[in-house]
Amino acid sequence: MRIFIAFTCGVLILLALNGCAAGQPVIGGDVGYFAVESSPVESQVIFDGVYYGNTPVTIPVYSTATPRHTITVSKSGYFPWTRTYASNPGAGETVRIVAILEPSSEFGTLIVTSSPTGALLTIDGGRGQQAPWTYTDIRAGSHIVRAFLSGYQPFLSIVSVPPGGSITVEATLAPLSEIGVLQVKSSPGGADVYVDGFYSGATAATIGNLAAGPHIVQLKLAGYREWIGTVDIPANSVAFIDATLELATADPTGNIVVSSNPPGASVYLDNNFQGRTQADNPLDLTGIPPGSYPLELQLANYRDFITTVEVLAGKTAVIHAELIPATSPSGQGTLQVTSNPLGANIFLDNVCRGVTPLTITSVDAGTHTLLLRLQGYNDYSSSVTMAPGQSIQVQAALSPVPTTAGCGALLILGALLGALLLSKKLP
Repeated sequence: MRIFIAFTCGVLILLALNGCAAGQPVIGGDVGYFAVESSPVESQVIFDGVYYGNTPVTIPVYSTATPRHTITVSKSGYFPWTRTYASNPGAGETVRIVAILEPSSEFGTLIVTSSPTGALLTIDGGRGQQAPWTYTDIRAGSHIVRAFLSGYQPFLSIVSVPPGGSITVEATLAPLSEIGVLQVKSSPGGADVYVDGFYSGATAATIGNLAAGPHIVQLKLAGYREWIGTVDIPANSVAFIDATLELATADPTGNIVVSSNPPGASVYLDNNFQGRTQADNPLDLTGIPPGSYPLELQLANYRDFITTVEVLAGKTAVIHAELIPATSPSGQGTLQVTSNPLGANIFLDNVCRGVTPLTITSVDAGTHTLLLRLQGYNDYSSSVTMAPGQSIQVQAALSPVPTTAGCGALLILGALLGALLLSKKLP
């Protein structure tokens, strides 16, 4: 094993690589930045096919990297904004980008298929559906489409729904042939971890089932500057991030910390999906420009929680929502699934629904089989009985599959010692 040490955005990253060829090049170079802003704010940013969160956001780029980048900024109810840049910022340079989005008030139809078929679909981070699926009366303009299927890399794309028309998107999923693990720590702990824009738990976190290769990692914690960096996941091994977060002193933006009882609620700020509340860690919304924002929490079989939040520069607003059960709950409930380590494939009644951590809404009342599967760990299986309007939490501790390498080495050593003793006895 070789340990590569590098500094990215002021944080120490340790990469433990097994079986790498000597002299393998390590990506390096001085770092510059794209600072992306938008009107309206809190728009979603995709940079070279990777989701970076909501505006305003600062994206680090090596000045020696390939000098061609595509930036797309989108928000529900607006048409997407896309530009291509043919050069990198210089070392220490920040290129400011302001995206002005055109609003839309009409509706259209979005049809999503997948290859292979049967992938789990989400639109703007909302409820999941199984492909193929037709979304009717969806607001024209920009939407983020994501697709998940066990054994394949997640799919992400921004689509523009035409007013009064329809558009079809095929989510073509690439097989996940080589995977690795990411372990993330931070000081202080409890920071929300996003890998390629997907919520992946809170520090300290172990995230499995990641495609080998480069990934974007973001750490968010109220009162601290958002950390963004790139980490290379080695195949069949582990990459480590140990981040020291910087206090957001004299910060011109503010923060919101959101929790709910029960957890698992979808959080919308200014009608823009932000993530879901978790059982053991609040959702940190950071880098929000000062002002008043509508905040809404939605959870199946509970009344919507709606409030207005005043965001002040350098301050953190704390919101805790006690959700009220619906007077006439449907015959469905909500299942919240997490695992240690994270990143396990979730099968509900033999259908892949995504990876942990995940909140599965609209689960029919009755008894269901739950299976969690992660390479290198034993399967976790259980039976879940759902009542109408119920919210169930499942926290699975996965046990590693015993390896035989150590035993094999002991057997070989024992055979060698036996042969040595035997040779000493022979005349």
